[in-house]
Amino acid sequence: MKKQDNTLLTGVKSDTVMGKFIRKFWVPVIRGDALERDGAPVRVTLFGDKFVAFRSTSGKVGILDEACPHRGVSLALGRNEENGLRCIFHGWKFDTHGKVIDAPCEPSEHRERFCKNIRVNQYAAHETAGVVWAYVGGGEPPPFPDFEFNTLPPARVVIRRAIVPYNWVQAVEAHIDSSHVPFLHRGFLTKNRDRLDSLRAENLAAMMVDTSPTFDAQETAYGLREAALRNMGGGKIYARIREIVLPFFTFIPGPEVGPFGGRASVPIDDGSSAEWYILYHPDRDLTESDIKTVFGGSSDDPDNFAANMGTAECLWDQDRTAMRDGHFSGLTKGLPFEDFIVQSSMGSNVDRSLEQLGSSDKIIIRVRRMLLEAARSYSDGKPAQWISGFTYKSIQARSATFEAGLDWRGFASLGNAPSSREAAKEKTS
Repeated sequence: MKKQDNTLLTGVKSDTVMGKFIRKFWVPVIRGDALERDGAPVRVTLFGDKFVAFRSTSGKVGILDEACPHRGVSLALGRNEENGLRCIFHGWKFDTHGKVIDAPCEPSEHRERFCKNIRVNQYAAHETAGVVWAYVGGGEPPPFPDFEFNTLPPARVVIRRAIVPYNWVQAVEAHIDSSHVPFLHRGFLTKNRDRLDSLRAENLAAMMVDTSPTFDAQETAYGLREAALRNMGGGKIYARIREIVLPFFTFIPGPEVGPFGGRASVPIDDGSSAEWYILYHPDRDLTESDIKTVFGGSSDDPDNFAANMGTAECLWDQDRTAMRDGHFSGLTKGLPFEDFIVQSSMGSNVDRSLEQLGSSDKIIIRVRRMLLEAARSYSDGKPAQWISGFTYKSIQARSATFEAGLDWRGFASLGNAPSSREAAKEKTS
């Protein structure tokens, strides 16, 4: 990759080609529980821009520019009261839609007209499944991404956020790289197998049989459907069919009967990201074992479950004794931490012009090209890609074992239809 392409790929600020493009999508920004009615507003940095989020007296969520449009004072200092956020400098008050509803320093006879004439950026907010999403791209927001996990009862979905010190493209690439799993995560199938539920352990163990999978993919209206195909012997193929919903989402294959997992890699700025981990099951409540398998060993803070990741100065608490005793990576806190740490070790914004890639990087190369082409196309005045022409609820990653010679697309096309779930349950039982 050329240096200028790497810069285009990773830049998120509002004056960049990619930054303008990725603002055209809804993204998760903060957990709903982090916002109290009439409580303190919370600072949110997204795409390098600074916002505040607050919950009004009535329970509605507002997302505003952090800087008051009057003199630029931080609205994170504001008073959240009586269904509005009031700047403490001159008392200007804003509702959840960003409209100025009071300017008490202005004469009463023209105060209402004055408020209507103030130019304020307004941002759409949507709360579902315990998470507040935002659209900050200007104009009419696209349809909200009602993924299946956004429609489930609370007991069937757990969503937590990790703040990581690297660019959002590195985060996406970690989740679309299937070839690293038999190596980086090997320790959780040997020394720490007890940290995984039995179905997840079996699912990961299947990848150890063939550490050099064949990759295939098909482009979709939302991005890319990718299959890592492993030869299991005996005429059987094991496929991990990943759904890459560009630009931010990856749905990770797990046990055929669930639970299922998703990731959202959302830019904070050029050198840091929010990694949203989504665990859900459409047909039953999640168990403690389900949750522990993904989040065991992480921080108790659901707004940053990677708070205990460690730093470069201490090599992210790598345990060399555990490595000598058979844990492959020596990074023993949990599966997600292994991904977070190897990406952190590359630096906050890796220089891809220095890479020497192999055939196992086929999907990563393809996704990079798709992102670059989509951003340039939008910059040339064409509509943003990956917004329409599909149904979000039908997107679900799958794993499947089948006879060699069959087409993996036939299994992927079943999507999340109830009939395919029942077939998987029957096969497991």
